[in-house]
Amino acid sequence: MTIDRRQFTKIAGAGAAAMAVTWQQACTQLSETGQISDATVRTLLDAQGSRGIYDNPDEFDRLRRAVENSARISNVLRAFPLSPDEQPLTVFRRG
Repeated sequence: MTIDRRQFTKIAGAGAAAMAVTWQQACTQLSETGQISDATVRTLLDAQGSRGIYDNPDEFDRLRRAVENSARISNVLRAFPLSPDEQPLTVFRRG
């Protein structure tokens, strides 16, 4: 089966959207319960590919703690107050 660029973009976009939704779910779970469920971590992991070393319960627990830490940092950054009049320090322009 050959996949053209348009089909690849559609598949990749769907995968990215699913990852974004799952990541948002992880951040919400952390805010509400203080931890992220194993099922959510497994969904994030499965979207990345094979589980590899994370089939080991100790390694999986280490991964879950790392995901919780990342979600905690994400929540702190999102809650950082910014003035609506604040201009960005960096402006990207296409040349």
